[in-house]
Amino acid sequence: MALAEGRTAVRLAPTHPGARNLLGLALLQTGQIPEAVTELEQAARLAKKNPAILGNLAQAYAIAGRHADAHQSYRRAHRLAPAHWAYAQGAAIALAQQGRAAEAEPLMLRLTERFPLESALWYNLGNMQRNLQRLRDAEHSYRTALRITPTDIDARLSLGSALHGQLQFIAAESSYRECIQAQPDWVPPRLNLISVLIDDGRFSQAEQECHALMTRTQNVPEAYRFLGAALGQQGKLAQALEAYQTAAALAPGDPVARRSFGGALVECGHLLGGLRVLTVAADLEPDALALKQLLSMIYLAHGMFADGWSAYRSRPAFVRLSEKWRQADITQVLPTDLSGKQVLVRREQGLGDELFFLRQLPLLKARGARVTVYASAKIAELIRRARVADDVQADTAPPPEGADVQIFCGDLPHALEPCPSSPIKPSAPLPALRDFPMRNSVWFPPPVATLRISALPDAVQRMREQLRLAGPPPYVGITWRAGTAASDQVGADWVLSKKLPIAALGTALRGCRGTLIALQRHPVPAEINALSAACQRSVADCSTVNDHLEDMLALLELLDDYVGVSNTNMHLRAATGRAARVLVPNPAEWRWMHDGNSSPWFPGFRIYRQSMQGDWSAALAALARDLAKIG
Repeated sequence: MALAEGRTAVRLAPTHPGARNLLGLALLQTGQIPEAVTELEQAARLAKKNPAILGNLAQAYAIAGRHADAHQSYRRAHRLAPAHWAYAQGAAIALAQQGRAAEAEPLMLRLTERFPLESALWYNLGNMQRNLQRLRDAEHSYRTALRITPTDIDARLSLGSALHGQLQFIAAESSYRECIQAQPDWVPPRLNLISVLIDDGRFSQAEQECHALMTRTQNVPEAYRFLGAALGQQGKLAQALEAYQTAAALAPGDPVARRSFGGALVECGHLLGGLRVLTVAADLEPDALALKQLLSMIYLAHGMFADGWSAYRSRPAFVRLSEKWRQADITQVLPTDLSGKQVLVRREQGLGDELFFLRQLPLLKARGARVTVYASAKIAELIRRARVADDVQADTAPPPEGADVQIFCGDLPHALEPCPSSPIKPSAPLPALRDFPMRNSVWFPPPVATLRISALPDAVQRMREQLRLAGPPPYVGITWRAGTAASDQVGADWVLSKKLPIAALGTALRGCRGTLIALQRHPVPAEINALSAACQRSVADCSTVNDHLEDMLALLELLDDYVGVSNTNMHLRAATGRAARVLVPNPAEWRWMHDGNSSPWFPGFRIYRQSMQGDWSAALAALARDLAKIG
């Protein structure tokens, strides 16, 4: 109706600015943006000193994404009507939309000083501060907007987002729930609520909220993607796959949905199918770090080491640490000729990862380099005794100077054993059976052997006496938890958490002869008692030995067997030349491979795997049978 009236008005009075303005607004309301801009430009030329028409034109420019033009039009309108704060606000917002939020914020601050009771000004100031990652300031601005207008649901949702970004999960949840209570069918606060529950480690609650959202609307791809994440974190991989598949079907052009679906396929054992889906994700978002990181885990876990180490260069640790050490000229590629070169190898990630990657040092030495390791203070002396470097410095010391090359230890496998990696997308047609390029170099050449580190004689003597007091041999060490528990993690960047059900583990240990030794770092007070009750025998508590790695190395060297989840002690056990039994959650860390009962990185270690349904019963039953054979 308004559009027809506008066209009639222009036909009757083609040079009347009001007629052009009326038609432009009608076109804007019906989504005909280019035509609306044309009409409003003509209206502005006919009435150069009309701030309302200039403001309407600026709005049309903003909708069209022409933010520089919007900024100029709002400024002209503001000069004509300086008391009208909305024009000045529009100019500031248009400036921020050009990526110039730091320039726009002072303009908004001055406006809030002049018009302190206008909640829209505080709300938009908060948006700029949030874009500048000044979340505490944004929180203050959103709260001020809500004090002025308590029913402003947009400000309430944004307040939740600012709190969420500050990891104030309970407060953010409260804000999101208030939005849902006010508008039950509004999707954004429901998605944000699910997100904060996942970030807070409350996966079953997140799952419930996903289903609550789906009862209201079935076609929100993010809801299915969040459901997949919540299910996957509970070990329900098959159900997670279904959710991710639905998300990808609902949003075929979304690279995140495709990436999640491809990763879930691989986790459920469909390697080629998953890699095919990930080629689509790569086409949609070619330079995505998250995709490269996912591919590195997939390739390494499936033995495609050439591709895996190439993709591993995009790991989060490198991205983070290269920024920290940006003045150090860190490289990921070594010179062809290393003879006489001083190479500084820097630590990264945890102690176990450091021990794992430093196994590459003999290869570096073999190429003629003089190697200095900048190691964690806790294991610097252990690395010295491994005799794989010319010098080892603790990372608490001043950074060494004069190195010709600096490299992180996680880049050594690719830098020292480079071989061609496969393109993400095939350059030529491949046989139908394998339509994704793969170079599988598993076990050939065989992976580099782990470091060998001998325990100190006096530590061996101390630990031998501690074992004698604990009970008769054989001695079996036990660890049931590693990583950071879900309840203790914050944010979206999840660190792998590994935890065995104590009662079920204890049942599996009942048939084991000898003395059980708890090596759990920082056990919860009741855990060792619960384990003793479950295995119907006393379990010796040696958990404090974790505070002294020299003693732990000696203890691990003396144990007849060691059972546990993957942790630093597994790497120390390997360094003593002894084997272990590893209980691996599903999906597995890449170093334990995707399937099978062994890993090329830890010869002699026996792997027991959680099922794709999150069940440990079969793994623990196999463990019980094997432990019963210990003499």
